[in-house]
Amino acid sequence: MSDINFNDWFVGKELTADWTSRYFAQWAVMLAERQDQPLEVLEIGSWEGRAAIFFLRLLKNCRVTCIDTFQGSIEHTLVPNWANLIPDMERRFDSNMAEFGSRVIKMKSRSSMALAQLSTQGRQFDLVYVDGSHKSADALSDAVLTWPMVRPNGIVIFDDYEWKMLPDEVDRPKLGIDGFLAVHARQYRELYRGYQLIIEKVAAGA
Repeated sequence: MSDINFNDWFVGKELTADWTSRYFAQWAVMLAERQDQPLEVLEIGSWEGRAAIFFLRLLKNCRVTCIDTFQGSIEHTLVPNWANLIPDMERRFDSNMAEFGSRVIKMKSRSSMALAQLSTQGRQFDLVYVDGSHKSADALSDAVLTWPMVRPNGIVIFDDYEWKMLPDEVDRPKLGIDGFLAVHARQYRELYRGYQLIIEKVAAGA
């Protein structure tokens, strides 16, 4: 995986912000054995689709379901450069996803509503990337609603576990993620803990 030039995967794409490429090498190693499998991927929080593009290119047979309001989050309004990107964000996402056709399912919705819909449909996922609202209550809700849809041995990547842009811990993901982990102890094994937290769902009886 070390010989992959990930930059080539994004040539011609409309991308104005980069919060994910620093993780690509690690993700590629972690997913190497699943690279050719027909995985179902769920992404909560897509922005312009950079992470989705990575998954679609690395996992040649995967399908990615992307959930986003395309209205940004509270912290985006606090930084003028970010706020200026929001009005045209959805168009850039659509443009970036166009080449992948039916391999991408876009759900323009709050995650709580979209996840309830996916659950009702009986959807199951092999890989989940949680990068939506940074509020701890929302991070907890995203994790709790998603977990029953994660297949045994499925991987969940929580982004921004150590994010500290806002001063109150209730406005950061960590409190919510830790609450989820405490309630679901012994249902997962931890693969990585740092700025991101990555777990693998343990098969029942394992």
